[in-house]
Amino acid sequence: MEKNIFNKEYIEFISKIKENIIKSRQNAILKVNSELINLYYTLGKEIYFKQKESNWGINLIGQIEKDLRKEFPNVKGFSRRNLFYMRKFYLFFKTENVPQVVAQLPWNQIRLILDKIKNKEEALFYIQESINNLWSKVLLEHQIELNLYARKKT
Repeated sequence: MEKNIFNKEYIEFISKIKENIIKSRQNAILKVNSELINLYYTLGKEIYFKQKESNWGINLIGQIEKDLRKEFPNVKGFSRRNLFYMRKFYLFFKTENVPQVVAQLPWNQIRLILDKIKNKEEALFYIQESINNLWSKVLLEHQIELNLYARKKT
């Protein structure tokens, strides 16, 4: 005779399975994001050095965009604007070797920090606060506008 599986023990068992699935999916998303951020840093570095050592100048980024769109027509993230951000990202954090902490943030939050913050110490403060408090881009922007860094520093 089959035991009734819809008892407390089964409900706890299936809850644990669901938690494991959710946790694994979240970990996968974080790993993909981290790889993407590291790729953007590397591309920014390569673009910077290629512009520096060659005479291709600023037009290099426009050509890279065209070639990447042709090769990867269904892949987003390699627009001219984003390629400029990648270069800026490398230049901003080049002495930090892309701290692992930065790779925990979504790209849109990193871009916001690159636009709004001018020194690394302050940028790293907002990055760490975003991670610790699970801030969205909107909340991060709000905290920057309220100058949380200066208020916490005093």
